[in-house]
Amino acid sequence: MLDLIEGFPEQWEKGWELGEKKSFFLPEKLSNIVVLGMGGSAIGGDILQALSLEKSKKPVFVNRDYTIPTWIGKNSLVIAVSYSGNTEETLSALEMAKNLGATVWGISSGGALSERVGENYLKIPSGIPPRAALGYTLAPVLALLEKINLIDFSPEEKEETLRVLEEIKTENISGGPAKLLAEQIKGFIPLVYGPGALGGVAARRWKCQINENSKAPSFWGEYPELNHNEMVGWEEPKELLQKIRIVHLLDYAAHPRNQKRMEITGELLQKKGIKVSLVPSRGKYPLTRVLSLIFFGDFVSYYLATSYGVDPVPVELIESLKEELKKVD
Repeated sequence: MLDLIEGFPEQWEKGWELGEKKSFFLPEKLSNIVVLGMGGSAIGGDILQALSLEKSKKPVFVNRDYTIPTWIGKNSLVIAVSYSGNTEETLSALEMAKNLGATVWGISSGGALSERVGENYLKIPSGIPPRAALGYTLAPVLALLEKINLIDFSPEEKEETLRVLEEIKTENISGGPAKLLAEQIKGFIPLVYGPGALGGVAARRWKCQINENSKAPSFWGEYPELNHNEMVGWEEPKELLQKIRIVHLLDYAAHPRNQKRMEITGELLQKKGIKVSLVPSRGKYPLTRVLSLIFFGDFVSYYLATSYGVDPVPVELIESLKEELKKVD
């Protein structure tokens, strides 16, 4: 797992190249973009959706279910992402999208998905846990959408992103800040909070990586929404609150009111005896900032796993669930 995490910058470059080399069909009149996916294969869609608020000319929706909204139709671009190519929820939603007349793209390392989207298919390297294949499940999508002028990334943004990823790799390859933070949150339930769409999707990724890699519970929230409900839950049961630690993902480019909300909320929680850790984003551009938070969090999840003495690769409960579901097909 550590090798896979360290290889993310190189994987990102290769994934982008795969997207640049492909050409897919589009709807005659594109109205919306829908990403189908689950788990590690869907987080790329979440990142695209967050970036689209600033960059995309069309709305982006992420669908995590067997069914899809009825508004999907002939003017929709539906991108099915399943690392294995056999994710049952994604395949079910894909068939519904085809029946509604949508244009469908498919990205996988093989599996049934490769046979269901015709020429609009991109094969990515196999043999990687889906959560460790983000460079292959997100970068090609961004490159493909950029080629058809639906989203834009300047050369400076791409260069900065790779440079910052390499810096984070160098700093944490043998421990570093990521290991120190893992030691701080060991023994606690991490609640990861981020500001706005970009901070929120990074927080969600942290939560999922801690679940799957560290084999530990974790939860996530997004400012400003959590100030209208979740923060009120910091009262009872008091014995549980002492086992929780907040991780604030900071983004200097977030809305100033969200930054102030995070500051004040942190102060209020610390008065209750709840510890708060701070993780700043890096870089000038949106892509750099969100990936810097995500990449650092991947390292944290690995070092938290080693501190608990668990192997970060297997996901035995997920595999057990799949086996039980097969019995009732």
